[in-house]
Amino acid sequence: MSRFCLLLLALLTSLALAGPASASRPRHHHAKARTHHKARAKKKKRHTTKSTVRPAAPAGAQILSPADQPADGPDPAATDPALTPGAARFWQGPTVASAEVRDASLCDTAAGPCFSWPLHVAAGGGRLRVAIDTPMRSNTFEVDVIDPSGTTAGTAATSNAFDAEVFVDKPAAGTWTVRVLPQDVSNASFRMRAKLEAVAAASTAPKHMLLPDLRAVPPMEMSFIAPLNPANGLYPPDTVNPPADVAGIHPFSCTVDEMAPVELQGGGARRCLRFTSGPINVGEGPYEMHWTYANDIVNGVIQSPLAHGPMTQVVHWSDGSTTTRPAGTYSFHVIHGHFHDDGVLDMVLLKVGADSSLSQVGVGTKSGFCPANQLIGHWRAFDNTSPDGQIGSGDTGTGNCQNPVDGVLGLSPGWGDVYRWQRPGMYVDFGDNPDGLYVVRITIDAPNTILESNEDNNSAYALVKVVGDQAIELERGQGLSPFDPNKVVFTGSGPASQD
Repeated sequence: MSRFCLLLLALLTSLALAGPASASRPRHHHAKARTHHKARAKKKKRHTTKSTVRPAAPAGAQILSPADQPADGPDPAATDPALTPGAARFWQGPTVASAEVRDASLCDTAAGPCFSWPLHVAAGGGRLRVAIDTPMRSNTFEVDVIDPSGTTAGTAATSNAFDAEVFVDKPAAGTWTVRVLPQDVSNASFRMRAKLEAVAAASTAPKHMLLPDLRAVPPMEMSFIAPLNPANGLYPPDTVNPPADVAGIHPFSCTVDEMAPVELQGGGARRCLRFTSGPINVGEGPYEMHWTYANDIVNGVIQSPLAHGPMTQVVHWSDGSTTTRPAGTYSFHVIHGHFHDDGVLDMVLLKVGADSSLSQVGVGTKSGFCPANQLIGHWRAFDNTSPDGQIGSGDTGTGNCQNPVDGVLGLSPGWGDVYRWQRPGMYVDFGDNPDGLYVVRITIDAPNTILESNEDNNSAYALVKVVGDQAIELERGQGLSPFDPNKVVFTGSGPASQD
């Protein structure tokens, strides 16, 4: 019996022993949604701590940040001066050990603690915005923004997302309240930001394109351990698709679909170095791609359901108009169960030589992608729009990445997404390479089919030390490699956390 068949039999047996598969569940984005039905027979003692453990910068790393980047300050207090138009502030929330506060009536009960801060707002602001960021999207926090009269002016939640933001137009002067409810969290930290934006002035600039600017999330969560569920294209939540590791034994690094023949949309992989990564759009305009799968089949544009069809990019202009242009191809990914922008993720494995030279020794699957607006691309910049204001979150069971008639995928300005290591295709084939130092490099839109405002900043990297079956991440950042003089090292605890 072939190794491929043995792997399939072993994983299916493991799945049967682990319990029912999740295929009957409603579909969720990227196999990352956390279900809210878990029962705890014995409640853990809930506690919080004001410190958040964050990884230190690697030795010799250079952290490049804007000179005016504000640091996290103290919690907002009643004695603070008012937030004036154009002013912003950042602060850290506590780490919550365990909580299930479903609504405000359960705050500070056995369900768990809630957290509130006063926020003095000056007159004359055009919009108040308050956001929350958490390193793991399996933890759900709700943030409420309450006006001086006690009325809730806006609510947002990190349900299956890293970030959520509330926007309030023309906020009244006075003392507002920011309240956070940990709705379903376990050992979860979070941080906050708030800004009172000035009234927007009418633009006098000539008509111009509002283009996306795509960047890569630096690879993280590196390992040689495959997920337990061989049907990991069917959106099982992370909590029911753990690593296939029992008592430290993990015989497989690749899933069945990744070892499958390339002609069947498999990867033909042998040994998979797995990781989490994805695209971020930090441009003025949305990343917006369209296709018409059904018409392409009827009109003979594509000859089989697995063929690649033409994709178009919608370009937005400052006067509100749009134009379209050809921009690569799309395909229906049988294993993922939805449509992809082909080749948007290019993945390579580079060996670090004794003289710090880099030589390519492996590749990934150049995976397609169907993103959702779940991750603020630059936490300090306030350059993101409302998450689904221009492009809706595509990769859900009924989302726009599932539409065979008039499909659309993309990212709103300022938003990004990641596929976690469990997802099919999130690997580079390590093959028979020896132990040592390696660089995993991710490039967004390597063939340059998407029109962007900056075509030269699409890569990110992770420096990894491989010892046996251990992959130790030493540094991650944006740039071509750890030896890139223009790199930006990421030291925060979330996917897009530069600090």
